[in-house]
Formats: sequence, structure tokens, C-alpha cells
Amino acid sequence: MRTDRIERTERTEPVERDGQRGFSLPEVLVAALLFAVSLLGLLQYHQILLQGFQRQWQYRHAWSLAHQQLEMLDIATDMPDPLLTLPLNWHSTVESHIGAGSCLKRTIKIQTALRQQVELSRWYCKPPG
Repeated sequence: MRTDRIERTERTEPVERDGQRGFSLPEVLVAALLFAVSLLGLLQYHQILLQGFQRQWQYRHAWSLAHQQLEMLDIATDMPDPLLTLPLNWHSTVESHIGAGSCLKRTIKIQTALRQQVELSRWYCKPPG
């Protein structure tokens, strides 16, 4: 049976390779600071994008609701103004104005929670005769 003898020696000084010993503490701190600032910038950009998407969605949804409201008014001409169920903190108003002849103008105004306002109007005229 063969036994190899391995000698262990303890080193008291770190091994240097080409004069480098790794990153210094200031270098690591600067790198961590740059990473943190970059990450915060990306998070702020992401938040701004989400707010823009939310504003755009609410604006498009308000137009859709105004159109639906006008369609409901077109169907239910003999009923009082039927109102749609709106999301929380949204407001709508229906205005009716009698125009020349036998025409009626109905205007729907919807305000979103972000204070965007949509206004859609339609004329309802009876044929002469």
C-alpha cells in the first residue's frame, strides 16, 4: 500500500497575481452606487409608463362609455335618461337641448378619476311630415 504524504503550509500573505489583489472597497461602493441609481431610474421610468397606460386606458374607456350612453338614449327615447354604471370616482352628465325644428341634441360628459373629460354629442331629428 502506498501512502503519499501531503505537506500543508500556511500562508501568511495573500497571493498576488500580476500586482492585483481584487477589487478595493471604494471600487465596490462606487459600483453598488451606480447599480442602485440605474435601478431607481428604471423603476421611475416603469412607473411613468404605467401611469401613461392607465391614463390612456381610462380615456378610451370614457369614450366607450359615452358612446354606450348615447346608444342607450337612442333606444330608450321615451324613458328618462338611463345612466350607465361608472367606475369609482367617475362622473357623468347628460344634457338635452332643443334645436331648430324638431331636433334634439343630447350631450354626454364623462369625467374620469384622473380628471380627464370626454364629451360626445348626437342630434336626434324627426323626419318632417
